[in-house]
Amino acid sequence: MVAPAVVLPDARCGQHPTVSAVALCARCGGFLCGACTEVLEETAYCEPCAERRWQDTRPWRAGQALLVANILGLLLLTAPLIHLSWTTRPGRLGGVEATLLQLGWTLASGVGGIGFSTWKLGRQARAEASSGGGLARALRILSALNLLGVALWSALAVFSLYFFRMKS
Repeated sequence: MVAPAVVLPDARCGQHPTVSAVALCARCGGFLCGACTEVLEETAYCEPCAERRWQDTRPWRAGQALLVANILGLLLLTAPLIHLSWTTRPGRLGGVEATLLQLGWTLASGVGGIGFSTWKLGRQARAEASSGGGLARALRILSALNLLGVALWSALAVFSLYFFRMKS
């Protein structure tokens, strides 16, 4: 949405009352002079609204950390295949304990990633940001894959326990 030029011929800038307005802020609707106008993606904003829009579309550190945690979580989904085949050594985590710890990490990173990506995408939708959101979408996809992997491992564990009980 591109803000129209001057709606009223005698409109004045909200910050500089002696200067004629040349645009309206697309977010708050305030009158802007040339010095106060910030243009983002062909849309005019006042400085506070432009700052808020920029914050809503930039990558955020928590999202980047959760993205790394989810990539690590995807790698840890293969760990049960390796750990359950190792023999236990005294003083170290056994195969089952280490596997549960790694699956717990994967579950926590998946749930955290879903929560934060949903929050960030909601903020972007409220700000009507057409760009950005790539990191949040990638985080949501990786988190969903992690949760799916944990669910599959859990289903396999329940099936195995049930199968071995029926056998004995």
